[in-house]
Amino acid sequence: MKTFVSYKSQQGQGLVEYALILMLVIVGVAGVLQVTGYSVRDVYCAAAEGLGANEACAQEQVYCEDDFATLDDWETNWGNFSNIDGKMCTSGWAKNYSKCSQDMANMSDYTIDLSGAELTRGNGYGVFFRGTDLDGRTDGYIVQYDPGWRGGSIIMRKWVNGSELYPFATKRLPDYDWYNESHDMKIDVSGNTFTIYLNGEEVLVGQDDTYSEGGIGLRSWNGTEICVDNLSVGELSANEGGQ
Repeated sequence: MKTFVSYKSQQGQGLVEYALILMLVIVGVAGVLQVTGYSVRDVYCAAAEGLGANEACAQEQVYCEDDFATLDDWETNWGNFSNIDGKMCTSGWAKNYSKCSQDMANMSDYTIDLSGAELTRGNGYGVFFRGTDLDGRTDGYIVQYDPGWRGGSIIMRKWVNGSELYPFATKRLPDYDWYNESHDMKIDVSGNTFTIYLNGEEVLVGQDDTYSEGGIGLRSWNGTEICVDNLSVGELSANEGGQ
């Protein structure tokens, strides 16, 4: 007795088999990418760029963003921070951290954009990155906008158990307009390499491999008066930073 299988049934069976094979290929590729440290998005963006259609990858992911309409997303360790005309302002000795740092505890590489920062007096302010125990005896790094350091400098320090160490990278800017000017600071955090930009210009590169992950915060000292308009932390662009 002969059994007949219709073409329609064979076609349906073939589609199921192709789907299963495709699924296995996708799972296998995803596993290989995970082992090698690449993501599916990395591969997609590389292919799109090669075809001249990389618009979908142009927008980097934003991890946290604050326009300081309120200060609800910040915790103060000491000193006082206030909202003045939609900016976060402080004076004297003060330290705080962003609540989004809790979500960044295992985050290594990112870009910090601090815009509209205006220092009106005092010896400067600092931006913490890869910080842990930010509400206590902080470990991590800090970039300091520091007109009081050797005639005016951008410097990088480590904090160890709540104490700051001597700078491991410095750049003197003796002719810079430190006061009463609105400046933008960008910090690219990539591997053991940290690159600082002021108003779009690279001013300092430092390297250290003590801390591999952590969140962000701000600090001021010694009579400082500073207001900041916006702050965001986002994905490090593929063509920025070290590897």
